[in-house]
Amino acid sequence: MDLEVTLPPNADKISPIFITAPINHGGAAMLQRAFCTGENSICYGDNLFDEVLSLIDWSVGLIERHQEHKEWENTILSRALEGDPAKWMPDLGPPSDLYAASLFSVVYNLPFTAQSFAEEQGKSVWSMARAGVISSRINDLMSMFPNSKSIFIYRNPLDVVRDSLRDQPHTNVREICEAWNVMMRDYLAFSSDRLLKVRYEDASSNTDEFLSELQDFTGASGLNPLIVNVTNEAESESDYEMGEDLKSLVQTQCGDMLAVHYPKLVL
Repeated sequence: MDLEVTLPPNADKISPIFITAPINHGGAAMLQRAFCTGENSICYGDNLFDEVLSLIDWSVGLIERHQEHKEWENTILSRALEGDPAKWMPDLGPPSDLYAASLFSVVYNLPFTAQSFAEEQGKSVWSMARAGVISSRINDLMSMFPNSKSIFIYRNPLDVVRDSLRDQPHTNVREICEAWNVMMRDYLAFSSDRLLKVRYEDASSNTDEFLSELQDFTGASGLNPLIVNVTNEAESESDYEMGEDLKSLVQTQCGDMLAVHYPKLVL
């Protein structure tokens, strides 16, 4: 995102934690539940995250349109102020920099409200979780909110597919694998001292260390270890298990990224 706009004064006073995962059933929901058990933390869900992203897209789209016509808009404004208006002036508005700053400030209203409400409840650490947010958008979000942080949680695709099929038996497994591959490759090349990458499996294999890392990074306290020590992210109760043929398909489709993150699962 390359915009000629200055961050509003309240931008550095809003401190969200953006949580994402490669795909649904990938761990973001587990982290949301965990933060909602904390003494001083809460994690809002997909809807809030989607609406923040929608506001950004709306605002950026308008700003880009105005920047494209910046010279003309400034010209007709100058003429109007000098008493020599053009015959047709649908683009007449405040100065372009002031206009862009005002449009951009709209993005911060919803996060400010979310933070204010959380603080009123004694929740100084607040976050929002949504799967499938690519690294470039996370990077943009951290630029727009200088005091924000992000968490990328990932889970092995065999368990992701299994739980996806438990909830929706007709899910396209190849599409899940492709989405997992794309996101894992995307975040493999993305790093920041404000981004924490965590493995879902570590939450149950070494719960104390997992929680310690999470709490040290975010400032949250009192997260319930029983919430993170789970192996199932499916919403539906089911005893469904994948057959060997389907496991082999997932291992083949996700082979490259499995070799990096889960070498023991490579065929």
